[in-house]
Amino acid sequence: MKLMIRLCLLFLSFSLVAQPLRIVSSEFVPHNGELLPNQGHAVQLIREIFATQQQDIQVDFLPWPRALLQARQGEAAAIISVWFDAERTSYLHYPTPLYTNYMKFYHNKTKPVLFAELDQLAKTPLRLGVVRGYSYPEAIKALPFERTEVNTDLESLKMLALGRVDLVICEQMVAEYLLATELTEYRTQLSSTGPVVEARPMYLAFSRAHPDAVLMQQKFEQGLQQLKQQHRLELLQPDY
Repeated sequence: MKLMIRLCLLFLSFSLVAQPLRIVSSEFVPHNGELLPNQGHAVQLIREIFATQQQDIQVDFLPWPRALLQARQGEAAAIISVWFDAERTSYLHYPTPLYTNYMKFYHNKTKPVLFAELDQLAKTPLRLGVVRGYSYPEAIKALPFERTEVNTDLESLKMLALGRVDLVICEQMVAEYLLATELTEYRTQLSSTGPVVEARPMYLAFSRAHPDAVLMQQKFEQGLQQLKQQHRLELLQPDY
C-alpha cells in the first residue's frame, strides 16, 4: 500500500514538472509575435532562460488589454514585454528586466514636427496617437496632446501616414520593423523625430495572483544568471 502511495506521488510530481508555464503576450514585433521566427526576440530569450531550469513555457498571444487582465487575475503566470508602472505593482512582480526598449516620436515628413527638447512640444497643439492600455513615460503624460487611442502600434502608424495624428510615440525597434514589413508604402513618408524620449527596461512580469508565480520567478532569475555566466545573454538580446 505504501509503495502504491509513493508511486502515485511520484507520478503526480512528474506531471507537475512537465506542466508548461503559461505566459501571455500581445503582438509587439519584433520582440514578440505569434508568427515570428521563435516568436520573437523576447520569447526566444525567455525560452532559453527557462530551458536552463528544465521548465517548458507556453505563450498565448492575446490583445494587450486581455493579456494584462489575465495576468492580473492569475489566469496566466506571467506577461511578456511589460514596462514598469507603479500602478501595476499591486498585481505584478517585476524581476530583472530582459533588456531595454527605446521610446521615440514618429512624424509624417509631409507635415514635419521638429524639436530638440520635449518642452517645445507644449507650445503647439498636437494630436498624438497612442495604444490603448500601454504605459507611457511621465514626461509624455504631462504634455497637452490631443490623444487618439488605437489597439496596436500598426494602427497608430497608419493613422500617422493618413494625417489623422501629428505624432506617434512608439518603441524604436517596433516602429522600424513595421515600416520595413507591413508599412513599406509609407517607409519614406514616416520617420523618427527628436531625441530618444526614454530608455525603458522591458520585463517578463509575474502575476501576484498565480500560485506558481513566486517559484517561477525564482527559476527565471536563476536561469538569467546562468545565461550571464555562460556569456550567452548578450547574444540573445536584440541589437539596436
